[in-house]
Amino acid sequence: MISKLFSMLFIFLALHCASTKEGSESDGKLMESIIEKAQSEEGQKAIQTVKEQATDKENQEKVKALISKDKKK
Repeated sequence: MISKLFSMLFIFLALHCASTKEGSESDGKLMESIIEKAQSEEGQKAIQTVKEQATDKENQEKVKALISKDKKK
């Protein structure tokens, strides 16, 4: 469950970097851009927010419900 939240954070960072000039260059530096973004102040705030949300019981129940729906399909 927590890994799903971290996966969502990674996807967010990847999409953000891909939408920037440096992420859209074809020189293959997307991972470098993601790491830089994660280490930035904004990235650290996003990581902290995900950690806080991962420990919130209400959010955990929502994630469990979403996972259950996906498994039923």
